[in-house]
Amino acid sequence: MWFNHVIRIEDSKMINADYLWAFITRGAMVLCTHNQYGVDIVLPLCPKQGNLSRGTVSAILIQVKNDDKYGLKIDKTLFDGLDPTGVGLFDEGSPQRPVIRMVFALASKEHGVDFPIVHERSRGRFFENCTTFDIWCAGLLSFKNINEDVTSYQVLLDRSLQPHDAFNLRESNDKDLDDATRKSRGRRRRRMAALTMVDKDHRQIYLK
Repeated sequence: MWFNHVIRIEDSKMINADYLWAFITRGAMVLCTHNQYGVDIVLPLCPKQGNLSRGTVSAILIQVKNDDKYGLKIDKTLFDGLDPTGVGLFDEGSPQRPVIRMVFALASKEHGVDFPIVHERSRGRFFENCTTFDIWCAGLLSFKNINEDVTSYQVLLDRSLQPHDAFNLRESNDKDLDDATRKSRGRRRRRMAALTMVDKDHRQIYLK
């Protein structure tokens, strides 16, 4: 496995062994298209004992969650979205290679790495010909190499959870307004974005 940059693909069909080997030669990881399948990141890999080719390449399939409802406890249903057959990683009839599936629960208040119990994973029709290794990573500190930089990563995580700041009227932006006028202006802005957030100003016309 080797990468030093990221390519966001525009077509989910690129998550296929016929194409993934080329990402390794380029030194790229894959950032997936929005709202397709349950895969957010693909790290192509090749076993050491084989030469890099369409017939040897496999992948680490990753789903990223920044919602704090996902914690240290494993949610096994998230691994179902990382189904190698469903995302088209291997064509029907092609040699099946082991696949690593990972879930990053970044906003977890607890941190740690865990593994689903094997007998609890139903192989079913999706996994008859494919061996998968599942890993659950909870919290930023589950990535041991970012200890010294965890504050910076926490800032980025918090920023990803924030809505846009058009509703946050600061005194520096409206220094000539008194508090009552500033609050009124904020309420009017929120009413223009009805039902986008739980704040009552976004739902004012629907309140009884």
